[in-house]
Amino acid sequence: MGVKYRVMAGGRPFEIEIDHERLAWVNGQPLYLELEQVGGLPVYSLSLDEAGYMLFVEEGQEEYRVEVQGRLYPVQVEEVRPCLVPRDGDRAGGRAERSTVRAPLAGHFVALPVSQGQQVTEGQVVAVVESMKMQMELKAPQAGVVAEVYGPAGRDVAQGEALVTIG
Repeated sequence: MGVKYRVMAGGRPFEIEIDHERLAWVNGQPLYLELEQVGGLPVYSLSLDEAGYMLFVEEGQEEYRVEVQGRLYPVQVEEVRPCLVPRDGDRAGGRAERSTVRAPLAGHFVALPVSQGQQVTEGQVVAVVESMKMQMELKAPQAGVVAEVYGPAGRDVAQGEALVTIG
């Protein structure tokens, strides 16, 4: 998948994964967002789904202070780096872990550019979903073989619906 972070904001823990240029997963839930810095200042315009906010961000030594709608939140961010130690199954010559690519939002399943048994590389586009007039290319989270496709394309899908499994 993308880059993961552990975030503590206002005393509440969050796990955030940036999966797509405008799609993030917050505690396992997809969130469409657009973040843009305003005029080189520590001010950001944030669009979440269909709501808009202005953020004022002050960077400190070990945490950020973020003001949203008049409320100040202390925010600590830690990047979660992938473990580079082989999994037990890999060491023993077993099968690699399977990953399922799911629809991040309800929408229309536009394209399925892979087929069962096909070798794919990490980051390769394996499905395309359109939601809110935006097409999202969903990429393989790991290299492997397409174990299962949940096609066909050209149909509506629900949020979280399995599209492709790679193993």
